[in-house]
Amino acid sequence: MLTRAQVALSMLLLVGLVVATAQPDKPKPPSATVKSVVRVPTGVVAIASLNVAEVWDHKAFGQIREARGKLEFAWAVQSLIGVTPADTEQLTVFWPTIAPDAPFVLVTGRKAVDATAVAKTLTRPGATLPRPVPGGKILVAPGADFAYIYPVDARTILLAPQAVGPTRIETIAGLLPGLATVGRDHTLTVGLDAKILAGLPLPFGGPLVEFETAILTADLGVENAFATLTANYPTADKAKTATPILRAKVDELAAWAKEQEKQAEKRQPGGNAYPAPLLDWIATTLKATKVETNGSTVVAKTEIKLEEAVSRVMNAIPDAALVPPRGSSVTENNLKQIGLAILNYESTYGHCPGNSYDKDGKPLLSWRVHILPYIEQTNLYTQFKLDEPWDSPNNKGLSEIVVKVYQVQGRPAGQPSDTYFRSFIGPKNVKGDYRPWLIEGDSKGPKIVQITDGTSNTVSVVEAGEAVPWTKPEDLPYDGIQALPKLGGPNGSFSVAFGDGSVRTFRRNSLNDTTLRGMITISGGEVLSLPK
Repeated sequence: MLTRAQVALSMLLLVGLVVATAQPDKPKPPSATVKSVVRVPTGVVAIASLNVAEVWDHKAFGQIREARGKLEFAWAVQSLIGVTPADTEQLTVFWPTIAPDAPFVLVTGRKAVDATAVAKTLTRPGATLPRPVPGGKILVAPGADFAYIYPVDARTILLAPQAVGPTRIETIAGLLPGLATVGRDHTLTVGLDAKILAGLPLPFGGPLVEFETAILTADLGVENAFATLTANYPTADKAKTATPILRAKVDELAAWAKEQEKQAEKRQPGGNAYPAPLLDWIATTLKATKVETNGSTVVAKTEIKLEEAVSRVMNAIPDAALVPPRGSSVTENNLKQIGLAILNYESTYGHCPGNSYDKDGKPLLSWRVHILPYIEQTNLYTQFKLDEPWDSPNNKGLSEIVVKVYQVQGRPAGQPSDTYFRSFIGPKNVKGDYRPWLIEGDSKGPKIVQITDGTSNTVSVVEAGEAVPWTKPEDLPYDGIQALPKLGGPNGSFSVAFGDGSVRTFRRNSLNDTTLRGMITISGGEVLSLPK
């Protein structure tokens, strides 16, 4: 599973790709895109390098550079790597072989980089030291995604993730000479060793993923942009077999984007959906991609007109796509309405709402259906057949209606009507100390008097990592033993409604597993100290 840092950096590099392919201020001949052979360095399974200075100074980037109130891009970058885009020359993210699940970041500034100032910028208030640091030049930023800062030279720092111990950083720093030339000749370079794919649940396989390495480069052109993906296979026969499969996959994605575009034009506003213009651009770009075989390599090339692409991307980014100020987001306000509805339901029925079941114990409808009258949706509630499951002919159509209170701002889901707001649910035989908010097979949620841990410390609803149809009775399983589920989105934050109706947003790395488990149980007897 990708970490928050991996996803955040992927987003940063994706924006770089979009901008890197936009029309430049000064013409550059297409021949300039062919400069040197790019290879995945020894000791690295994946690497991505972006010429930030070239991108940041580009006129096409102005919309993102000057954005206010929607996507504070400069702030987002600085909060992640400690240096502003305006002060950055090159950004290289790599996954070393000895720690393939942990991204490292190499930041080269346009001028000298003060590592001490970077550590201060990245430190989160109230956070504790992740691991003891032995003597040396490694600096620490408690609470940061990249908690260790290793000064390489006057203009370059290496950022190491919190999950990796400081004792391994100097070993990994030994890889830096091999990384120096990667990305030197291109605006964006991404390299992948096939080893990193091992064990990942990919939506495709077979001959297509039998490559040894894959390299993506993107460069500025005169009017257009030029992006090239080169997959290197062990033999020419394997490359020849993979070529039509790659072509088919590209066409399949283009068709999917086109179909999603049609659906987006029909959807109700305000749902979890990407806008049609962006989907149209994706479909057109993919369809224009040329795929061919060259010996033991498969090459995919595309020439892209993207002067308007930045505008489309910006328009596709919802408000507060990054962590919003506490208490001011639409997400938190929606959760407050849900929390209040749960309390009003409990006041009426003597217990909080639960999922409903038929006489044989088969799940029917989610608790979200049963609080509809308490969020000003009585008319919608009366249309449900309460003795039928959520996907019955009658109820399935109702489940596709967007209920704005169940939306998470800035996080499009698979379907516009889907929701990330879910509760924790325990099996019928869950031990009392580990009992979460809901119990399988029980249509009644807890009574307030049962929440002996205190309603202000007990989670009733949480922003989950995965969305579900809002009518579907599918909550997050918890029995005190199994691993905790993923919460929140790529920015690492998630919002919570507590049993007393209060709402807070947390950064996942600010809560250790023990504290989070204590928040989930209603009567575990834990003494909690939640972050400020």
